[in-house]
Amino acid sequence: MKKMILLSTVLGVALLMTSCLEEGSRNYAESSVAYIAQDDISFAIYGKTLTGRIITSQQMQMMQPGTFKFLNYSWEEEYGQTKMGEFYLDNVVISGDPVPLDQTTLNLGDTAQEVSAKFLAIDPPYYFNDENYLGDHWLFEYAYEAKKGETAVVSFYKIGDPEAVNNEIKIDIHLAIVGTPEAGSSVTSKIDIIALNMAPLRAAYEGASQTATKELKITFRYYLKGQEGPVDLQQTTYRMIVAGD
Repeated sequence: MKKMILLSTVLGVALLMTSCLEEGSRNYAESSVAYIAQDDISFAIYGKTLTGRIITSQQMQMMQPGTFKFLNYSWEEEYGQTKMGEFYLDNVVISGDPVPLDQTTLNLGDTAQEVSAKFLAIDPPYYFNDENYLGDHWLFEYAYEAKKGETAVVSFYKIGDPEAVNNEIKIDIHLAIVGTPEAGSSVTSKIDIIALNMAPLRAAYEGASQTATKELKITFRYYLKGQEGPVDLQQTTYRMIVAGD
């Protein structure tokens, strides 16, 4: 399986499965990204998918909590469910090899890093307002160019005023292409996904308000092929609600 995953495809599957449920069948087979978590009491490993399902299986028990996997899985009523606290997890069967997603953590310091490569495109981030569901990670799908043998490294840097005047946060997205290209290989376009851990940002601004909650207004910038300077991602402000005092 190629490590090229379209979030739009995953979400399209979710809509399709929802329509099937409305027709009365609970059985399903789908592909999705899953955040791997561990129960604090039973220590069982389970997954929270982008399609909104909570699943588990014998194959998942060896997976590392806190990681993301792209999985193909299915569930039928005869497979049953596992009770975990107040929730019931579907006992799914995973087919094929799970594909790990790249992960990185937000850097809160400014960077003097030079721009060595530029993106072909970046889609808006996919995230949940509940930071617990995906472990406070935001998923970014991006396109870039590279030769065979080369790998993309994506980094995120908070820039500007550390005090976040008016609760405004700016984050730069940088791309680097590393590795040794195979002789004679040509440049091709590729698509990938990276999971960004936004927990450092939450920790930096939690408790810094006299109100019950505080809304951070986040904008992302990235470097696009054909453009001289950074461009805003979708020219949109994204919101993160953090706890106040």
